[in-house]
Amino acid sequence: MLYELYDKKRWSEEDRSRFVSAHIHWPISNACNDTSWWAVTEDKWLSSSFLSRHGLPVPVIAAVFDQGPRSFPDVPKLGTAEDLRSFFAAGPALPLFAKPMRGMWSAGAFRINGCTDSHILIEGQDPVTFEELSEKVFGDQSYLIQECLTPHSFFDGLTGAIGTVRSLNLIGKNGLNVPFTALKLPMHSNVADNFWRPGNLLSQLDPETGTVLTIVDAQDGTRVEYDSLPGSARKLIGEQLPMWSELRALNEQIALLHGANRYGSTDIALTKDGPVVVEVNSGCAFELMQMATGKGLLSDEMLAFFRESGAKI
Repeated sequence: MLYELYDKKRWSEEDRSRFVSAHIHWPISNACNDTSWWAVTEDKWLSSSFLSRHGLPVPVIAAVFDQGPRSFPDVPKLGTAEDLRSFFAAGPALPLFAKPMRGMWSAGAFRINGCTDSHILIEGQDPVTFEELSEKVFGDQSYLIQECLTPHSFFDGLTGAIGTVRSLNLIGKNGLNVPFTALKLPMHSNVADNFWRPGNLLSQLDPETGTVLTIVDAQDGTRVEYDSLPGSARKLIGEQLPMWSELRALNEQIALLHGANRYGSTDIALTKDGPVVVEVNSGCAFELMQMATGKGLLSDEMLAFFRESGAKI
């Protein structure tokens, strides 16, 4: 339904057979990757520590909220309302971005814009007390609290939040291959760039040059493609993202550092200070590539890679 594959006048049987459903993402990813590395990408504190240990740029961790026995060296650990009150009273750099330690798709993430003596000011929500933040918002989940990044001037007039470049990484006998890149753009009041958030946009990029090739939205569960940026005088299509060679070099460092995972992806932000790693993923969401391009993922190249890696597809 998402790709309108029921329309057989639009799609040939060959074209339809190239699409792949999200429900087999993990079986394919696990066949390609060393599953003992799962926590290195999916545990956000561990991932950030691993990357920064090797000199790669990551968002600054301001604190961790965690009510368990785990320790987090070099960053404040908060576990109670009083901890939160003391932390914010000390005047951390605002705004801050909070996301679940083991979360995916930015579910549960939010931005903290400020605080008073009694309340925390969360983007798009009513103010909450320190007790409510501790007991109802965080609850029994562990959260990573990071300093917010400032977008590169390329994004002026596009979005005030951080968009990222998703790079699909395949590691084969001949080294790293990046057959697909996309720009995820947070729009309106969305605090994160994930495509499932209503209004966010997705663009296919040329992997070699960083040139914007498409602009895609999802409306009522259907893919919609624009020939220019909606609601703006800026076309965007045909523009080349800045610092593309630096982003590609950073992506290669990350991919090879996680080389036990032959099939993975990165989300890298282009900031005023250069490319910054926001997230590393085991595998890559199929729908991102298929929605951005309007084509099925399973090219001959992708099929050969998956099958050589032992995936049953």
